[in-house]
Amino acid sequence: MGVSGSGKTDTSLAVAAALGYRHIEADHFHSEANVQRMRDGIALSDVQRLEWLHKLIVEMQSAVADGVGFVLACSALKRSYRDLLRTAVEGLRFAHLSIDLETARLRVGGRAGHFMPTSLVDSQFATLEAPEGEPGVLTVDASRPREVVVEQIVEWMGHEPGFEISEAERNAPQPLDSANKSFAVDVPLTSAPIYSGKLAQHFDRITDWLMAALLAFMVIVVFSSVVLRYAFGTGWTGAEELSRLAFVWLVFVGVASSMRRGELMAFSMIRNRFPHFFRRIVDSLSWVLVALASGLAAMGGWNQMQFGWSINSPVVGYPLALGMLPVMVSMVALGVLALVQLVNVWRRSEPPPPAHTNVTAD
Repeated sequence: MGVSGSGKTDTSLAVAAALGYRHIEADHFHSEANVQRMRDGIALSDVQRLEWLHKLIVEMQSAVADGVGFVLACSALKRSYRDLLRTAVEGLRFAHLSIDLETARLRVGGRAGHFMPTSLVDSQFATLEAPEGEPGVLTVDASRPREVVVEQIVEWMGHEPGFEISEAERNAPQPLDSANKSFAVDVPLTSAPIYSGKLAQHFDRITDWLMAALLAFMVIVVFSSVVLRYAFGTGWTGAEELSRLAFVWLVFVGVASSMRRGELMAFSMIRNRFPHFFRRIVDSLSWVLVALASGLAAMGGWNQMQFGWSINSPVVGYPLALGMLPVMVSMVALGVLALVQLVNVWRRSEPPPPAHTNVTAD
């Protein structure tokens, strides 16, 4: 929680990733009328905010019903707003991202295009009722580096009595630790995951361990071959062949894992200029093409496997079909993920452009 410009979206995304929790962005639940009011520099009334808060309560209770933790990015400026949320979800806690007025103005002013104008920053500070002294509240200096803020919140979640993080959640996938470890940047390098929950955690854990094992195998094989060659004047003739096979597996397992997490590249500059409905049309066509291409690649991989079972590699002698197995499995996974994302295009509300997601409106 906090005023606009405090960094709620980036911080909450990072905390949710570190804890393996679901992320809920309050901005996505504003009505079009409320968004237009804020664009026009008109602060929302308590009645308008109440409708918005009840939408957030539904999302939080849905996460509780699904048996998963969640991190909500929400301004929650007044005590009455926070008490309403507390009443709806037992044990709810608030990390207050505290920031000074001048820094908030600078940050909001640097986010051209977001519906929260700089003129409403003053009203945010006028509305804010600081939560210090309320139960279950941590106040963090949001002007500090992002990684410090995130670490402080995650540590607080792990050591507060009654809210210990389970071992399974500690081992949950943490995509921000690999692709974009630096939390100091304003724009996350990943988009929203295609799906989440316990199935996603199991999928990520399997692919992460498999990639780690393949990479370790490659390092051991190549390093031992180099040592044998230069130290003893000999070598392992199958090292190059096996390391190449492991590399193929590593690449295609990584592709499937990255696509689920939303970490593959996307070029959306032109797409983002379209109206909301046409963005959905473009996204739908894109995912249909991805599904078709993945299906064709999976068929090709299957055909190559049938052919490769009868041919062995020249050195080690493994069936060449093993080199095409990850291609087929990965392409099947990509096809399924593309179809899931095609459904999500029409089920999910449109998120704000990534470059503006650091500013959350009230």
